[in-house]
Amino acid sequence: MLLAGCGTTEFVADPPRTPRVEPADPITVVDPTAVGIPKIGAWSTLVALGLTDTDCPDEPPCLATPPLEQPMQAGWYAGADPAFSGDEYQPGEPGPAVIAGHVDGNGRDGIFKKLGELAPGDQIIVERNDPDLPQPPLTFVVTSIGTFGKDAFPTAEVYGETGRPELRLITCGGAFDSGSGHYEDNVVVWAELE
Repeated sequence: MLLAGCGTTEFVADPPRTPRVEPADPITVVDPTAVGIPKIGAWSTLVALGLTDTDCPDEPPCLATPPLEQPMQAGWYAGADPAFSGDEYQPGEPGPAVIAGHVDGNGRDGIFKKLGELAPGDQIIVERNDPDLPQPPLTFVVTSIGTFGKDAFPTAEVYGETGRPELRLITCGGAFDSGSGHYEDNVVVWAELE
């Protein structure tokens, strides 16, 4: 399951581990290096995230999270593992690229603490860097936002193929369950390339 930054080591919803369909006209894509959200004053470099078998709320595997000790660090889903190379989407190519971050951690606010304050029309900037092929930043525009109980995470809507470049931001939200050590909900932001 891919969960989102929650102040714990879990995220919700298991990304599908089937190779994506390559477009007929491949476009030049490079891994993302940073994300910025001007409206909420958030900026972070990006670390690559895969899947993990630990701390999953349901059946493993689930999306690994950025280090909890560094709650201001965001990460992007870079693929399950080498055996499933190609199940990720880089921002800028047709498909739903996924960026996750913590709402808090280690007693401090996280990079996506204010993610729920976004609204349609707000911008998200994704930086990319390839020393051999410099790439300009990409601007995505928020189209919708929702909060979902972890037992009702919209997996198909978050990870399903799209015909255009899209972005998903995920973090935790709702009430914190001190018994489980996890937030009860996920906040998901949908955005499209401007």
